[in-house]
Amino acid sequence: MKKNSIWIIGVFLTQFGCSNVQRMDTTEVKEEMEGHKIRRISPARIMEQVEVLGSKITIILTKDFEKQMKDASPNRTEEICALKNMQVIDSLSKKYKLTIRLLGQPDIGSNNSLYLKEKEVLEAYADNAMQKLPLSNNIQSIDDSLFVYTAPIGVDKGVGKLCFSDDSGFAIWSIVLKKAEVIKSIGSEK
Repeated sequence: MKKNSIWIIGVFLTQFGCSNVQRMDTTEVKEEMEGHKIRRISPARIMEQVEVLGSKITIILTKDFEKQMKDASPNRTEEICALKNMQVIDSLSKKYKLTIRLLGQPDIGSNNSLYLKEKEVLEAYADNAMQKLPLSNNIQSIDDSLFVYTAPIGVDKGVGKLCFSDDSGFAIWSIVLKKAEVIKSIGSEK
């Protein structure tokens, strides 16, 4: 009788214990595993992807910025120039795990959070803007794990004058991308 009761208790505990197994989302696990696979991607391909992502993101940012600025109150304009309460920026930052900044002439001397390369590029943009030379997109490698993609916002958009009260009128998007996220985005292209 004692053997039977131990056996019954064992079966009961096994059944009860197995019913509390937590189920995992297999899609999420699969995506996580894909992110940890070792892949061979050339530095040229990585730079190409930084260009693709940076270009795509700056187009989205500029369109949203223009849309937000249209008929904005002075308080909201101040928020927009500081990139506060901007859903598109928040979603892009979350999706690609990146940092987005709006920079202008005043940031050269006062913004201590800039990377050295980012500051150098900003100075070059300022010089070109003063000389009325064309401004183009730029990619800089910060270290082995970060890239900074910078793209000018056309003077005709008035962002520089509006947000920075700057006579040169130039402003740039500065997007700090993590190399690991750039590599992940190569595999997830559709």
